[in-house]
Amino acid sequence: MIVFFLPNLNPGGAERVMLNVLLTYHEVYPQAKLVLLLGEKSGPLLSEVPATIPIYSLEAPNATKSVVPLLKFLKKNQPQVLFSTLGSALAASVAKLFVSSKIVFINRVGNTIGAEKLLIKNPLKRALYLLANRFVAKNSTHIIFQCHYMAADYQKETGVKSKVQSIIYNPVIVEKIKKLAQIEVDKTFTFVAVGRLDPQKDYPTLLQSCAILKEKNPNFTLAIIGDGNLKQDLQKQISSLNLQENVFLLGFHANPYPYMIKAKYLVSSSLYEGFSNVIIESLCLGIPVIATDCPSGNAEVIHDGKNGWLCQVQNPKDLAAVMEKSLNQAIVLDTKTIAENAIAVFNADIIFTQYKAVLNQYIR
Repeated sequence: MIVFFLPNLNPGGAERVMLNVLLTYHEVYPQAKLVLLLGEKSGPLLSEVPATIPIYSLEAPNATKSVVPLLKFLKKNQPQVLFSTLGSALAASVAKLFVSSKIVFINRVGNTIGAEKLLIKNPLKRALYLLANRFVAKNSTHIIFQCHYMAADYQKETGVKSKVQSIIYNPVIVEKIKKLAQIEVDKTFTFVAVGRLDPQKDYPTLLQSCAILKEKNPNFTLAIIGDGNLKQDLQKQISSLNLQENVFLLGFHANPYPYMIKAKYLVSSSLYEGFSNVIIESLCLGIPVIATDCPSGNAEVIHDGKNGWLCQVQNPKDLAAVMEKSLNQAIVLDTKTIAENAIAVFNADIIFTQYKAVLNQYIR
């Protein structure tokens, strides 16, 4: 039995990657006994799990409360592999101390912890956050990082170098997003940003950049696709900057691809990322990207002037200058070449082969 373990199936990048790997593995190895284990059985992505894959819930809302029910599940079912990510990786690492040594614990790191820790203002909570990641590093059979930057950052912050680790980029199911991108939408936009409305994405800086850009290019438009706790604050900022005719909060869309493929650029203003799914999806659709050179894998995939532009983090003037440059200066590569180059690296078939190699080495 191979168990994929996540907190829930909300529409986040880590959840999407784990689900894609699970579904692909199930398709390639239909005889394999695959199980989806969730802290809580919730989230819009549940609808994508076929009935042939059993789903179990620990009925636990966080990593701390997951440990005891996880121990019971592992002792009862004795899986060969427990493959976890996000907060579930911490629960799995604690459980590893109390179960059979034959169980393999693979943990996928979900974010760049050196940057993520900076959003934790309480010194004690920040220390506990780093301690938790150090614990995961020490108690994993195998760790998977999404990019080289994340691997180096994790080692630096935890002080632990995993003996067995892999760097595997996130997969893109190219044919699926191309098909979804063909759906008609009522309105198109110059720029599109996709991601939840929370501090990590730093939309306030993006809105400030738009106010600066408007002084020279008043006719651009930006759609922000996502939902979150900052929605009201961002709407107020849009009004205060007089951007009502330029910037639109579209809310969450399960299918953002029609907006992305019709935009001139995707924009990512994040303070940090792990390895951004939406960036590589945009490139696979042939749409260039403007993104902050934040702690992440962004600089590993965006090449200035070729398939997009990088800009400084939390610097509205620099982001505005890059957005203006993008409107006035064509990038080197055409849409077809951008897509071909990205697909050659991020196509799900290629990435799955790498995940399969990791999983298969532990299956008896």
